[in-house]
Amino acid sequence: MTRRPTVAIALLVAVVLAGCTVGYQPGLPDRSTSPTEEHLGTYDGYRYDETIEIDQSDGLTDRETEAVVSRAMARVQLLRGLRFEEDVEVELLTREAFREEYDDVWRAPDEDVRALDNAQYEALFLVGPDEDVVDVRRGNRGGTVLGFYQPSTERLVIVSGNDPATLDDELTLAHELVHALQDQHFDLGSIGATTLDGTNARNGLIEGDASVVEQAYERNCETGEWQCVETDVSSGGGLSPDFHWGVYFLGFFPYAEGPTFIDHHREAGGWDAVDRMYDEYPTTSAEIVRPASYGTDAYGDVIVRDRHDGGWERVRVENGSDAASVGRAGLATMFAYTAYAGDSPSVVDREAFRNAGADGLDSTRPYTYDVPYTEAWYGDRLHAYERNGETAHVWNVTFDDAESARVFAEGYGRVAAHWDGERADKPAGGTVWTFDELGRFDGAVWIDRDGNAVTVVKAPSVSALGEVYAPAAADGTGAQPSTRAPPASAVAD
Repeated sequence: MTRRPTVAIALLVAVVLAGCTVGYQPGLPDRSTSPTEEHLGTYDGYRYDETIEIDQSDGLTDRETEAVVSRAMARVQLLRGLRFEEDVEVELLTREAFREEYDDVWRAPDEDVRALDNAQYEALFLVGPDEDVVDVRRGNRGGTVLGFYQPSTERLVIVSGNDPATLDDELTLAHELVHALQDQHFDLGSIGATTLDGTNARNGLIEGDASVVEQAYERNCETGEWQCVETDVSSGGGLSPDFHWGVYFLGFFPYAEGPTFIDHHREAGGWDAVDRMYDEYPTTSAEIVRPASYGTDAYGDVIVRDRHDGGWERVRVENGSDAASVGRAGLATMFAYTAYAGDSPSVVDREAFRNAGADGLDSTRPYTYDVPYTEAWYGDRLHAYERNGETAHVWNVTFDDAESARVFAEGYGRVAAHWDGERADKPAGGTVWTFDELGRFDGAVWIDRDGNAVTVVKAPSVSALGEVYAPAAADGTGAQPSTRAPPASAVAD
């Protein structure tokens, strides 16, 4: 399942519908005169340059929908260089019907997966210990989902801002049709990922691919080369009062950085080079941020050794990963979010994260996740722990060199201060930040750098830090430095 957020929620109509014009057209073409089906620019009798007259004032008829979808499929084939192997059924739904009928598409995960998920978002200071990222995502997506394609059911849904539902624009349709095309050729359901970083890497390929095609589609609409459907949207989802920009930015990463990744490899080897990556897809978001690093040994695994006691138990995930990894996308989001929430000065300037000009956000790459505090990231690993309903975690973030690790550790401390943390140095080394239990974040965080490895320990109290992770006690020894630069593996021990 994939979904496409808008570039910026407030720019929904301006960005998604920009430039598509209709004007007067003749009626539906006579399909008996269609060109040969061998041509990529033709699908089911409709050409990519077909002109179609439709009236969406009371919704599309079945024949109108069939015509527009077939023409869009011809256009996607032509732009992507691949042929659809079978028809794609498209459902048009009002936003209200989408909320009622398809909320189960995003099913709540099992409790162990949920606990590990919450721990990594808490480590990033995106959700507090009393918040649930599953609920945050659910609250975010109600007004932001424009459509989705679900590989497991081969279901393509377009969500309309109108009632009755209309095809509000062709761009969302084109984007989701690319996902259907990918699924038919590359079996998207088989491309799995067990961590947040792995998911962002995989989706950087998948969503970047679809976004590049969508952007080319949009240019043809804007220049008038193609006649495109455009409908006035009478009602939209809008932002909820509790909309969470941090969780949104982390989910938006593949759409912001993916197109640049695809363009880099397509310029070097054409669409064939992109096709081959579905056999060896990216495994870390850092490869998406730095396209030239794809397929190299620039990144690797790091290790966290469990050193817990005092009744704490490691969160174990059945049939899944027992550890989390947020990757460079997660780290960048953590720093950028401070520019959108909290009362203290931001750690990263908002304009350094946003790609904005006189006309607003760049619609092709609105945000940049190449945040300085994240440079030279090599790998990260987080273990979560539970005790009597309380949670804790140990997180190892490793870099190529000690200086980059120092910069990150300093930046992480600034993030803690942004969220009202109080600093106190520990005799054994490292820094402890404590949080008022009445604030959004509570408990204590220990940050320690040793060489190119940074260890972060979060516990409900200062005294519990050493129980969660023995080296965080007053007489602890700190993190074990990596033995190579870049390391084959890095250990927090």
